[in-house]
Amino acid sequence: MKKHLVFFILLSFVFTCSYSQIKDISKIKKELPHITDSIKHVDALNRLGILMYESNVDSAFYYAKRARSIAERLKYQQGIADALNVLGIVYDLKGNLQLSLRYYNDAYNHYLAIHDSSNVVQALMNIGLVFNENKEDNKAIEFLNKASYLGSKLKKDSIMSLVLCNYLMMYPAEIPKDSLSIYLDQARQIATRYKDNRVLLAIDQIQAQLYLKNNEREKGISLLQKAVTEGIAMDLNYLSLDIIQSLGDLYHDTDTNKAVGYYKQGLYIAELRGYHWYEKLFGKKLYDIYISQNNLREVKQYSAKLLKLYDDEELFTNTSGFDYIDYALKDQELEATTIRSENRQVLMMVFGILFLLTVLTVLFVYRLYRLKQKHTVTLESLNRSVQLRNEKLEIDHGFNNRLVSILAHDFRQPIGTLKTLATVLKDTDSFTREELMELVDTMEHSSNISLEIFENILQWIKQQLSGFSYQPVSMSLKELIDEALQPFNLMGEEYHLKFINNVDSDVIIQADKELVQFIHRNFIHNAIKFSPQYSTISISATVHPGETTVCVQDEGKGISPEKLGSIFNLKAEMRYSNEKEKGAGVALMICKDFIEKMSGRIWAENAKEKGAAFCYALPNLK
Repeated sequence: MKKHLVFFILLSFVFTCSYSQIKDISKIKKELPHITDSIKHVDALNRLGILMYESNVDSAFYYAKRARSIAERLKYQQGIADALNVLGIVYDLKGNLQLSLRYYNDAYNHYLAIHDSSNVVQALMNIGLVFNENKEDNKAIEFLNKASYLGSKLKKDSIMSLVLCNYLMMYPAEIPKDSLSIYLDQARQIATRYKDNRVLLAIDQIQAQLYLKNNEREKGISLLQKAVTEGIAMDLNYLSLDIIQSLGDLYHDTDTNKAVGYYKQGLYIAELRGYHWYEKLFGKKLYDIYISQNNLREVKQYSAKLLKLYDDEELFTNTSGFDYIDYALKDQELEATTIRSENRQVLMMVFGILFLLTVLTVLFVYRLYRLKQKHTVTLESLNRSVQLRNEKLEIDHGFNNRLVSILAHDFRQPIGTLKTLATVLKDTDSFTREELMELVDTMEHSSNISLEIFENILQWIKQQLSGFSYQPVSMSLKELIDEALQPFNLMGEEYHLKFINNVDSDVIIQADKELVQFIHRNFIHNAIKFSPQYSTISISATVHPGETTVCVQDEGKGISPEKLGSIFNLKAEMRYSNEKEKGAGVALMICKDFIEKMSGRIWAENAKEKGAAFCYALPNLK
């Protein structure tokens, strides 16, 4: 768990600047273009920067940079200090502790120069928190003690609730046990006086940790769950992530599923808000769990995430270094301009320093250039990986669409039969017991067929999700056709259609049963749709050298020449003349996909006399 709450760092800035709640962001954005006073414009930009960190760290960085640029031009020291403080927060959230410490230190010096005591206290506290995160505990305690000492002398003591909370969270061992509750109550009283519900929520987190330390596990977990629910509701994402991590760690050894749930929730929020440090933390925890479970699929997913995070971190570190150098150079140039008017000798020294900085900058740029060359190959590899993932996403999207079509196509007929029989059964007075039993038997038969189709499709889906592996088996084609015709017997009677299975009993095909039966049912259903009453639908098979051909022929109107060539094309823009054609088109495209998986071919043709024939051919395997 991260040893300090950056949440407190941010709140301290909110207190000192009297900023509004996050709900004011929209209002400030609308007012910003109409603010003509430059000083107020800088304050508004800094306000946006401090409010935006919960929703988007990059937006906070953008507004802080704009505020600093304008404030430097105006020589508005308060605006410069506030902007530097926000930049320190951004780099802390991004995990760049070195730059974060530099900006916090610069902000502290500016606040000290303009005698802003409240912000001096919060800057000291921020510096102490960074040292804590960098595991330099002696320095962290030193700066927190300074912040506590100066904060106790302030008339407006709202900052003290933050100092106390951080002390209690990071170094409870430094506080006597009998004083812990006193300090916690003191922090709660200050937060209550200023009506800051967010600090009160953080105090609940500390209280929960004390419960856990005292072996009151249930009370501690209950309070943490309540705190994280309230934190997410108030859009306090960074504080919520710290609590979510605590909950995941508490369940890590006792209930892995719950721990994974919390870690995934934390990773989702961190990715959404751009909290790089927490993305790495939750990603690593999930990776370790799946490694221990030998879940290679998830291990591969999270190892890829971690690799990208470390690459992004390196790129961000290199880029952000330029930003600070640019800021430092501007600051040196301003100092040089001031000194020039006072002393020529000092001016020469400054030029020397600037020259040295320029040389260092050139060396730094050259180093970055070399690093960029070294990483070009890696970036190209990552780009190829992204391209492959995008292609896989397209395939998965197509699979989902085809799956929906399969379910709609295969279940419509038996379920429609059940509905028809249920409608007939309403008029029970007109049937004898023998007739009713016959209808019930028909419904039972239709239900069994539906369940059989459902089971077949489930098995097929399982194959797809686990990675389709085509393993053909030898089957009697005539028996397959008879089985595929069963769901349509009632419909055939209703439309006075005659089904003829002309396949010889000795014809054997090698195929995947679920795939080929879907094709048979689709071809038969498609033929029924376009067959007039009192007509015949015939199924025939021909064994050729190397392949077996199967055709389902109807006696309908046939297929127009302009549609015949694209009827199985998945990517073609189809134009349908009626709903029957529209319903059949999608399923026929899926049939083509299935046939290709079985290394076969599929086509449609118009019969010589009347009607159309839908055919496929599968290779004869030895």
